[in-house]
Amino acid sequence: MAIDVESIVIDALLKLVEDDGVPLERVTVKRLLETSGVSRQTFYNHFLDKNDLICQVYEKRMVAAFTGTPNGFAYRDELEDALRRMRAHGTFMRQAVRMDGQNNLTEHVTERTQAFDLAWHQSLWGDEPMPEELRLATVYHALASVQMALSWILSGFPAPEEELATLITRMRGIGMERLFEGAQTPGNPYAF
Repeated sequence: MAIDVESIVIDALLKLVEDDGVPLERVTVKRLLETSGVSRQTFYNHFLDKNDLICQVYEKRMVAAFTGTPNGFAYRDELEDALRRMRAHGTFMRQAVRMDGQNNLTEHVTERTQAFDLAWHQSLWGDEPMPEELRLATVYHALASVQMALSWILSGFPAPEEELATLITRMRGIGMERLFEGAQTPGNPYAF
């Protein structure tokens, strides 16, 4: 059985921040190595740096369902699950989205969301490139929903994740029925 080094290091980071109360900005690679028992070389075999690790926490623990271009994807339900995981790791998330610098989490979330949405909508559209109006609407909705989620995180999770997931999904669905006319998979991908 292979050892899951990434999970060991992710667990160590979350323990330091959430259980031990160490501010994320003060967590060093050295401290992560001490907590996880992983060697420096092993750490750098899996992560570019601490910011890359932070982005991998988001990937592996928050939004793992948002991969590829799934068939039968229930956007609203998957978003609610992701928001629930973000709230569960609220201390980590609030600190992580405030961090600046190269490959920071906010930039990662923005780029990842936009890339996922474009790939998903293209798969629904079909083999031909999607129309420019659909591409622009996709990017617009991706950026807007990221900002809504970041605001929710930074405000201390004031609304239930069910409510936020429903609001974001409804917002994303505005005009999509018309924009997907002529698609291989017509209709509003955000209908629920």
